[in-house]
Amino acid sequence: MARRSRALPDAVVESALRSATRSGGRVLGWGVVLASPLVMLAALVLLRPGPPPPAESRGAELQRMPAGWAEMFVRSWLSASRDDEAGLEVFYPPGMKSQRTIGTQVPVETAAVSAVSPSAGQWSVTVSASVLTQQPDGRHAAKLTCFQVSLLEQTEPPAYAAAALPSPVSCPATLPAAPLAYGETAELAGPIGGSVLGFLNAYLTTRGGLERYVAPGAAITSAVPAPYASVQLTELRTHERFEPGQAARPPDAQQARVLVRASGFDVTGQITPIDYALTLTARAGRWEVSRIDPVPLLATR
Repeated sequence: MARRSRALPDAVVESALRSATRSGGRVLGWGVVLASPLVMLAALVLLRPGPPPPAESRGAELQRMPAGWAEMFVRSWLSASRDDEAGLEVFYPPGMKSQRTIGTQVPVETAAVSAVSPSAGQWSVTVSASVLTQQPDGRHAAKLTCFQVSLLEQTEPPAYAAAALPSPVSCPATLPAAPLAYGETAELAGPIGGSVLGFLNAYLTTRGGLERYVAPGAAITSAVPAPYASVQLTELRTHERFEPGQAARPPDAQQARVLVRASGFDVTGQITPIDYALTLTARAGRWEVSRIDPVPLLATR
């Protein structure tokens, strides 16, 4: 499936590489030296299984999952160049001689999205990779690509080896936009908007005072470290319909489910759009946040 890509300047590429270096672990002692030069470190992330196995076998099953090994193999394969084989033989004993110039294809992040064992001693793992690929103008384009990895497994002693090089495959499809159940527009400067804005500024910045906006007993604490310097509301919608002036005089225990879109401003003034689904509960004539909802309310079909 074709994926959108966008050109990034080299400064952004270097920033992404530094981020990947900080978040990665030193695994197997191999690295890829980029033209910058920067060091790409592989990260081992174990795939969380779907339905949990019985308690007595869960630990052994988790140890057998080869997802992290498949991710590292994909990173090594994408990083390999004619000047550096990136330790590929550790994962794929036949090795490979890449013809790419170093730094022209850089894996920023990988994640295993599925793993199945078609037969004993064999695994097929699908790995998604965010890759920066150099364009003819020297800039880099970011794209998301998926790969199928075929692994052979030995249990005693534990060992893995790839049966072949990674195979590019279609990534999971993207569903249409979710139909949400917030059909009413609320005033940003109204009573609900005021409570929501105060909550988000206290929750996401260093301004504090979160207890003023949170209902008693709600298990909500400020985000640490604070991701933004300030927050502004840009859109506020509610599930409930309020008559004019009704939201300003809510009876105790009345609830309002809201979906808020806000702008988070960092210390440099850069803006990030963010969404929150919240449940507010009225107390003493004012609205307080009683829950950050795990998912927005979906419209019934």
